[in-house]
Amino acid sequence: MSRVFLPPRVLLLCCVAGALAYAGPVASQVYEPTPLADTRVEFRGEAPGVIRTTTEDGLELEGAYWPPDEGVDQIVIVFHGNSYNHLVSAYRAEPLRIGGRGVLIASYRGYGNNPGKPSEDGLYRDAEAWIAKARALEPGARLYLFGFSLGGAVALQMAARDEFSGVATLGAFTRLRDMVPRLGRAFVKDRYDNLAAVPLVTEPLLLMHGTKDDVADPAFAERLEAVGGPNVIRINLTGGGHWVPLDSLAARIWQQWEQAGSAAPSQEPEPEGEPETP
Repeated sequence: MSRVFLPPRVLLLCCVAGALAYAGPVASQVYEPTPLADTRVEFRGEAPGVIRTTTEDGLELEGAYWPPDEGVDQIVIVFHGNSYNHLVSAYRAEPLRIGGRGVLIASYRGYGNNPGKPSEDGLYRDAEAWIAKARALEPGARLYLFGFSLGGAVALQMAARDEFSGVATLGAFTRLRDMVPRLGRAFVKDRYDNLAAVPLVTEPLLLMHGTKDDVADPAFAERLEAVGGPNVIRINLTGGGHWVPLDSLAARIWQQWEQAGSAAPSQEPEPEGEPETP
């Protein structure tokens, strides 16, 4: 059997061509927005209102907002993942309204009907604009951050820069590069380095992760907990996947935030089938 030997230059060109072909799909999977026209959701209660904010670089973004009930001074800002839009995020986050708390659904440039192109720096600018909006709407309110998947990275970065009453993530990764096969990591420009952000977060931080998450390895939560301080609580969601409905979690999230804000959070064992706190 004869062998064909290609000149080094040809081999290099073949490698470059293959790498470039791989780079496109990797980049396109980081941000997968869904237009609002393709979104149909039905809320359990009253639908949220439309809310808008303007970023530092001049983009007007649209999100959704349930204001807190009279006498309630708590608002959670919700950052969705890399797909869908703020309407889907609002549908998922509606259980956080428990107790009449305010819920502001942030969205990003390039998502829904929002202008612009998403990027790491852009999403951070968007988050800062939504936080400023929440503070302007309810001066003096206690603000909390909740982020799912990619939104967890946004929430952690904001908490590393500023002070909030509490932070929670669901399905957070360590770094964006760790979500990509080794061959494609060189083509991931955005970092979203949660390992660097977590040590800078001083607020009560809940790291929730499904034990059967097949998108973000459950071991990521362990690594994030390891670099954090005593303010970090890792909650294993037994049998949960990447997204876990908040119907059974919302009360627990608020309880943990409030307990951590006043005293050490409870470490009592959870009943079987409920979230477990190591």
